[in-house]
Amino acid sequence: MSHDSRRHLLRSLTQQAHAELDASIGGFDSAGDYAGYLKGQYVFRRAVEVGLAGVTWPAGFGDWRPRPLAPLLLADLEDLDLDPPSSTLPAIEMTPADLLGVLYVLEGSGLGARVLHRRAAEIGFDGRFGARHLAAQAGDRESWPAFLALLESAEPFDMGRTVSAALATFAAAGAAFERPLDAVG
Repeated sequence: MSHDSRRHLLRSLTQQAHAELDASIGGFDSAGDYAGYLKGQYVFRRAVEVGLAGVTWPAGFGDWRPRPLAPLLLADLEDLDLDPPSSTLPAIEMTPADLLGVLYVLEGSGLGARVLHRRAAEIGFDGRFGARHLAAQAGDRESWPAFLALLESAEPFDMGRTVSAALATFAAAGAAFERPLDAVG
């Protein structure tokens, strides 16, 4: 893939927002740290998945859809005897034109999930207990390449709109990781 691909341009234009989100998530060295991560991830995924449920999917996407993670996150929270956060974000509204930017963030998170899955395993969580969502993302080797093919071939395509949607999605994720902290108690 050439460096003038949509993917590389999108990565370049969202690099700072991505780095800020990664910094806000941080690492988790304990079950307590991991619990905070789970709560933030659940708040974010619930909001974005509600938004995705209302989208009219472009015909060019065929049967491809992102994997829903909110149900797996809910099960992970239950494993840790945690109530789902009462803190919420509004549903992330999107049009088909915004979809590629939102999906860039969601599908890209699967790459980071591979690292997070290893970290979770180090503190005792895996695909059977506490880290189902990470195991599902880390084990899915087909979704990211399939999404990249859609990104590169989508027409009509508006890079400005895609970047704006990706930046808004990174910001929503960052907000989700801030909000559960005031709901912990």
